Amino acid sequence: MFKKLIISVLAVAIMVPAVASAKDLTGRFGLGYFHSDAPVGLRYWVNDKVGLDIGIGFESRDLGEESASSFWIEAGVPYIVYPSERANFYVRPGIVYASLDDRVHGTGTYDETWSVITLKLMPGAEVFFGDHFSLQAAHGFEVTLSSPPDEVSDDSTTDIKTTAASISYLGFHFYF
Repeated sequence: MFKKLIISVLAVAIMVPAVASAKDLTGRFGLGYFHSDAPVGLRYWVNDKVGLDIGIGFESRDLGEESASSFWIEAGVPYIVYPSERANFYVRPGIVYASLDDRVHGTGTYDETWSVITLKLMPGAEVFFGDHFSLQAAHGFEVTLSSPPDEVSDDSTTDIKTTAASISYLGFHFYF
């Protein structure tokens, strides 16, 4: 009985400071990124639980006499499920829209673009190193809707997959 009481008191003593001294980011902006295709990003914390992310990406490839351009825009809403002093565990629904040149990201033949929309649900962790810098990693599920140019096909595709925590989802933010 006494042993269970001591273990319970120690567990509460360890957990209470972690929750009580959670990093409050309300009203802070962070420059960085979450998704590697849209690496120019901004995060804003609306309150102590909810943030807003936006990121953009651009690519232009020289094809000799002309160039091929593609762009990405990514948005997400990180929701902190478990805060602690130096790390936050969150769940982040997000969406990525991409306009991809077929000559680079498709069949390689047509001067047209693919439209790709990816819906994501990703749990992750953001670990803070000091008051301004954080690294984060995430994994989860993706549903990708692809629409090829009419010259390629009239059929759109839907793909569902899991996404592993990898270097492409290792992001950072620098907070002001």
